[in-house]
Amino acid sequence: MSAIALDRIAELETAGRQAGRKPTRYALNFTPSSLLAPRFSAAALAAMVESRGLFRRAITIECTEQQAVSDVLPLTKQAKALRRLGFGFAVDDAGAGYASFTLIAALRPSIIKIDREIVHGIGDKKGDAKQALVEAFVSFGRRIGARLVAEGIETRRELAMLKSLGVELGQGFLLGRPSSEPALPRPMASLAPGGPIRASAGRLRPGRTLSPAEHP
Repeated sequence: MSAIALDRIAELETAGRQAGRKPTRYALNFTPSSLLAPRFSAAALAAMVESRGLFRRAITIECTEQQAVSDVLPLTKQAKALRRLGFGFAVDDAGAGYASFTLIAALRPSIIKIDREIVHGIGDKKGDAKQALVEAFVSFGRRIGARLVAEGIETRRELAMLKSLGVELGQGFLLGRPSSEPALPRPMASLAPGGPIRASAGRLRPGRTLSPAEHP
């Protein structure tokens, strides 16, 4: 499946260059078990990327935490190998499932994706516990040099709260629907709950993820 996803990325990049667009960053989703499979190799993945005329620095490996990790050390070594080769490394579903602070600290990802269940309703009156958790992630991310992406943003109130808490990046239906082709995000001024958002606060933007990359 990695080859199929990389072929699709190459097609998108070729089309983008022909249309005069800037290069796009992509994420490939892997489970911990697929990253630890005997036939998976960071060097082999790098070779597959380069053979398609792509840049490793434009690819982020996204570890989806839907299964327990009994031994963190092998996964940590794999993450280090991928980072050494220039790939970004992200942890998905942070704050839910098995993506604990302990695991994230061991992996030291460049990107932490906050689970949509934490984002949902975070701007409501009863969202104070979720706000505290996001504040902890923001502090944690700054300490280890990771950027945060909020998943599943669907309301202007959620967007405004996440921005006020220090989250810089986001994705969700409010910002842009899934598409087979890269698209420009909606203007930030159109998303403010009570009027235009100042330019200095307009960094929260959609992330782009290509996700069919469960490694065989």
